[in-house]
Amino acid sequence: MMSAHILLVEGPGAGRCSCAPGLTEKGYTVTLAHSRREAQACLREPGIDLLILDGRHLRFDAARFCQALRAESENLPVLLILREGEKPERNLGVNAHLREPFTLRKLINRVRRLLPAPGNRTVRLGNVVLDLERRTAIHEGREHRLTPKQARLLTVFLRHPGQVLTRTFLMKQVWDTDFVGDTRTLEVHIHWLRRALEEDPAHPVYLITVRRMGYCLNIPPSLVPPLPAENR
Repeated sequence: MMSAHILLVEGPGAGRCSCAPGLTEKGYTVTLAHSRREAQACLREPGIDLLILDGRHLRFDAARFCQALRAESENLPVLLILREGEKPERNLGVNAHLREPFTLRKLINRVRRLLPAPGNRTVRLGNVVLDLERRTAIHEGREHRLTPKQARLLTVFLRHPGQVLTRTFLMKQVWDTDFVGDTRTLEVHIHWLRRALEEDPAHPVYLITVRRMGYCLNIPPSLVPPLPAENR
């Protein structure tokens, strides 16, 4: 399974108090932002699973930032870190808070509670089912065996339906590299996934190319199951 991607927003003076080393040590992918502008830019990119807002060293108002965030995104879980003795404000839109002093273990426990459950090793979207244990994709009754990289790539698409994913983002998520000078590897894997998903891979209707931008998995709304009532 891919590690969860955490956006950690902390002031530039966090120093030894930074939570980044501990989170990385536990296997999470951590992106750091030190200002409101940096944080907003990161949040515009797909793939963030959790936002940790370290209010101890921020140079902007954490409360206003949270309220603005909730106006744009209702689903992203947010953990707010408070100074010792500081009380959380009401109606901030955060899912949990953590007050210093705290241990790494306590931080990780909070993080695990906020992240989506790993489930039963399957990822499902509409009529597409990816079995991560067997590395098979099932679509309209057809089953296709996938390589580890193909399964990883399809997982990324299934977790970001309808979103245009850039080549840079996909290379980073699947191959852990920022190098996109030669995109043939990605293109070949896209071709293989289309053979698993498309009735006519030469004329894709699900996994489409967005010119000069990247790729998008476009599952028709009629095929996407409705959200449970508590998540609406």
